[in-house]
Amino acid sequence: MKSTTTHLMLLVLLLVMQVATPSHAQWLGYDPAFPDTVGTYDLRIAHNNPQTAWALLTKYYIDEDGYYNWLPMEYLRFAKTSDGGNTWSEGPVLDGPALYPSNICPVDENTAWAAGIDSNNISHISKTEDGGVTWTPQLQNGYSSPTSYVNAVYFWDAQNGVAIGDPASSDTEPGLFWEIYTTSDGGQNWNRVSSAHIPPPAENEVGYAGDFSVAGDHIWFPAFDYVTYNWTRIYRSFDRGATWTADIAYCGVLSFADSLHGLCRAYNNGDFPMRYTTNGGETWANLPTLQAGNLASIVLIPETYFLLAVVIDDVFSDQARTIFSTNLGTTWMELGISEGVPGNAKFASPTLGYAGGWQPVGMTTRMYKYNGNPLVGLFSGIALDANVTLAPNPASDLMHVRIQVADPTVFTLLLNDAQGKLIERKTLEPTADASATFDIHRLPAGAYTLTVSSEKGFLTKKVIKQ
Repeated sequence: MKSTTTHLMLLVLLLVMQVATPSHAQWLGYDPAFPDTVGTYDLRIAHNNPQTAWALLTKYYIDEDGYYNWLPMEYLRFAKTSDGGNTWSEGPVLDGPALYPSNICPVDENTAWAAGIDSNNISHISKTEDGGVTWTPQLQNGYSSPTSYVNAVYFWDAQNGVAIGDPASSDTEPGLFWEIYTTSDGGQNWNRVSSAHIPPPAENEVGYAGDFSVAGDHIWFPAFDYVTYNWTRIYRSFDRGATWTADIAYCGVLSFADSLHGLCRAYNNGDFPMRYTTNGGETWANLPTLQAGNLASIVLIPETYFLLAVVIDDVFSDQARTIFSTNLGTTWMELGISEGVPGNAKFASPTLGYAGGWQPVGMTTRMYKYNGNPLVGLFSGIALDANVTLAPNPASDLMHVRIQVADPTVFTLLLNDAQGKLIERKTLEPTADASATFDIHRLPAGAYTLTVSSEKGFLTKKVIKQ
């Protein structure tokens, strides 16, 4: 049986992982705010409405060793937006006793599902149809055995959904198999998926609360060994949970950009590698190890398959650094610093991303929207049609940049060193003939990179400091 302690111990492993410079509004923080003992556990974007997102929040504490652990609450809390992250509201998920969170799933601005488990390993699933004002218990006949544990509830629309739990027996089958239910009538009736349609679980294999990813009709969840805390396989369904396959992956913490391209993180050895798939999870390839501090978020950007990560110095940090890779982690560039720590980052597209306060440590928890413009071009991978000149280059003191385009636009300029550290960032007002000057006389001699980005595209130039 998997206990809440298992989840907390694995969470410790997840957080002891993979750092900040002048503050830039890379992420825009929004109230309403939560107390500094509440953090965002799960954040999801509505399947067919990227303007709508909901988050599930709960209490946490940091122990004497600096490890970050979740605590049960008398009631979980939610935050939601229905206007693309410009405004947020919040309230309680009134369901059951003190709960540990599993996940939240928005259908639209009014309808959402939330799941959690109490200290007695009793699962609780609730649904709201009035924007979170009231919540009603759901699937009360499921997850009732000692090994039951609801890890995820997801709905593609108001009618069609799936609930995923750990292996458990049934009235007709004494052996353990994954306790997965589907519904096609908005949760009025649920049917448990037959063991014939799910690979049998390995010994000690369970899921992880809130760890799953969805793209189209495809859904994935990772499994781990609750004795060794090692990731094992990733289960995947291409028909909304009706049938499943499983593939060896040795990784979890999933982020799929579409039905084929996905990212996961592995914790079975000391270097914390990332892995990448281009065939929907059938096979996974190792990516370069990310060595940047403590990892609060990492996401695969839809459409471009670029990587965005939020990293901090340690669990007590009240600032976060956003880093970005256009080559699947071979190289990284720092984009800027945000006050607070945007966690659980999710992107609907290269132009729209959300996050929630992860570990505020003495600061109020806020919700976040990614301030994409004028980095939309960079995130979208579009080549900027511009004439960019650097003079002089090589340079020893001042380097002058001139950017000429057909129509006036806003530009962001990023000067990074060879390791990707942000040296300086400038934002230029809308113009068709922009200019900027960088004072580089204090920089060590060597090669640097200048990135020029607008909503129309981006390009990079090599800068040589003499």
